[in-house]
Amino acid sequence: MPKMVYVGRSQAKEDALAKAVGDTIYGDDLHLPGELHGKVIRAGKIPARFKKIDASKAVALPGVHCVLTAKDIPGQNAGRYPYYPVLAEREVRFTGDAVALVAAETIDLAEEAARLVKIDYEPLPGIYEFRNLEGEVLCDWKIEKGDIESGFQESDVVVENVYFATSVDHAFIEPEGGVGWVDERGVVNIRVPTQTIENYQAVAKVLGLPASRVRYDCPMLGGAFGGKEHPLLGAYLGLLAVKTGRPIRIAYTREESMAQCCKKHPFIMRYKTGATSAGKLTALEVDIIADAGAYPSNSKGLILGALCVSGGPYEIPNARGGSRAVLTNNPFTEAMRGVGANQVCFAYESQMDEVAKRLGLDPLEFRRRNFIKKGQTLIQNQPVPTRVMLPEISDRLEKTIGRPAESSPGERGDPWRKGVGYAANLAGYGRPRNDGEAYMSIEDDGSVNLRCGACDLGAAQTHTYRQIAAEAVGVPLENVTVTMSDSHVTPIVGMTAGSRQTLISGGATMHAGEKLKERLLQGAAELLEAAPGDLGIQEGNIFVRGAEDRSVNIIEAVAKCKSMGLSLHETGKVQLGSHEFEGHEKYGDAVGWMDYVFGMHAAEVEVNTETGEVRLLNYWAGHDVGQAIHPQHVEGQFEGGAMMGIGHGLTEELQTVRGGIVSNEFHSYLIPTAADTPEWGNVIAESCEGLGPYGAKGIGEPPCTAAAAAVACAVSQAIGARVTRIPVTPDHVLEVLGKFRRN
Repeated sequence: MPKMVYVGRSQAKEDALAKAVGDTIYGDDLHLPGELHGKVIRAGKIPARFKKIDASKAVALPGVHCVLTAKDIPGQNAGRYPYYPVLAEREVRFTGDAVALVAAETIDLAEEAARLVKIDYEPLPGIYEFRNLEGEVLCDWKIEKGDIESGFQESDVVVENVYFATSVDHAFIEPEGGVGWVDERGVVNIRVPTQTIENYQAVAKVLGLPASRVRYDCPMLGGAFGGKEHPLLGAYLGLLAVKTGRPIRIAYTREESMAQCCKKHPFIMRYKTGATSAGKLTALEVDIIADAGAYPSNSKGLILGALCVSGGPYEIPNARGGSRAVLTNNPFTEAMRGVGANQVCFAYESQMDEVAKRLGLDPLEFRRRNFIKKGQTLIQNQPVPTRVMLPEISDRLEKTIGRPAESSPGERGDPWRKGVGYAANLAGYGRPRNDGEAYMSIEDDGSVNLRCGACDLGAAQTHTYRQIAAEAVGVPLENVTVTMSDSHVTPIVGMTAGSRQTLISGGATMHAGEKLKERLLQGAAELLEAAPGDLGIQEGNIFVRGAEDRSVNIIEAVAKCKSMGLSLHETGKVQLGSHEFEGHEKYGDAVGWMDYVFGMHAAEVEVNTETGEVRLLNYWAGHDVGQAIHPQHVEGQFEGGAMMGIGHGLTEELQTVRGGIVSNEFHSYLIPTAADTPEWGNVIAESCEGLGPYGAKGIGEPPCTAAAAAVACAVSQAIGARVTRIPVTPDHVLEVLGKFRRN
């Protein structure tokens, strides 16, 4: 591959200064003349059936423009899923269910009106426990590889444990907020932070309008992580804007955001792992039960995905697994960074430590003996399609850390103990049959316009596509302008989630740019009297290879292309294929991803054996990213993703009482802050075998999936006993040490 100019380098982002000084315009920052304020009224009691909604006192208030209920919806009363209502019609299942909408002149007036809406509820029996399968079982997935009975018979050591991972919130810093208005053409405009501009299609169905009459415009997001995929906020804005004829603003408080947003699935995981005395894995049996919450949402697919990676990045010849999801009246669970890989990584890496301990092996060495290789199969029988660089990453980590994964006792009488824990992981990116497009054009002056439907969640998607476009066409980076996520001008690419957009939008950008470069070289070839294949282009200068003094600039080439009738507009497209491995037919394309990212993390902690307090001292993260498009952004994903996983591992826990969230703000729901960040080291490996542009892999989620496991393994090493739940709170540490009993 020729030496690249922009890909693989860390240029300053266009919006870096604006973000640093607080000038970035987020969803709640746009104000329109004459705007009204909207308020969403949510369930007061759950589960319950409601007989009557009386809004007469609310609408009688001066300045209140309307109160809308389900009967006022002109189209379909369905959000992202047909069974999930925009506004509840007869019953409510969880505290986030919306019952009515209010529009008023001020937010204080809207809140006062909301309090005056009287709803008569008839309580229904609720289900809040999922571990005993009390609720409706949505799915019961089964996978099998080899002969599980023979595998355990061959084992010299068998370890069985039960692990629990609690539910957590996305905890993005920017609560949901946006505006909606009807313009002079009668088009309903929705400007909200979203991961999916294709939500305009769902909102059009709610409003009973053609899809072309609804426009979604997504601003920069202040985080999302799977929690901003749904179209409900957009539907509320559209309903109120159409009803009142005025611009509408809705901005959730933190409590409202946490009440209505989906959560990460809590898991109960039963693991049985077998290995030989030589340190080779022989068999694995896994059983997973997950809480789907009040609505099925995408639990079936996510729970199957978790099962597919539940064996970890290891070659296991014999495996059997099952996963089930149960409906309850708890907050509904859906996609959150890692989509099930976080929870099972905690379990399988804890098992690797325990088996190594029983065998008397160093835990890192035991992992090395079992790392999966390219062409070997995961537990759903899918061959790994690309190189696995775990041996190289683990070697670099071990040399950097320079101390073994074992307990380090303090001085006599000192209750503090140190420990180092390792966690290897895999995470998928690129679902079968995923596709997307990007549209690119070259102006007369040689500058490039790129239109891409992906949303920028704060992970530098905009800059990444600029780099790829500049590299693919061969123009200066400053001459590339990107328009992102406007449903009336940008093409369809699907949601920005699942570590997929570098592959999909980045790949489509590269393909469009390469096609346009071919045409530029055709035009330049006529001017230079050379074959197109003998030409190169760099920084907008087109030259004859080996005779670089023979050159033309891009402006001349553009003019020549136009005179030749060559189009300088191009739509690039990525279309992924289907699974083809033996045995996938039973589940179709839902069973696994097109490719996987492999990595290893390590954590050093100190634990107080008298109080249970855990301090995170040092952390290291390493992944094969295929090709680092922007190395600094990659490190940002390593550190930001890992810190999110560290929160899952140490402090974050969504606490509920009969389905109601009690940890509903950041005083009771504890996310890590800058003060909690340890000393850091990163290992970026590049196999260049990814499916994305220039061999890149998706890296948004993998760093998050390993972190809770690494921290939990470090705590276990420090105290000499296995922690079996995350987060690893002081109570759990003392419980494991026999000094505390959980009620």
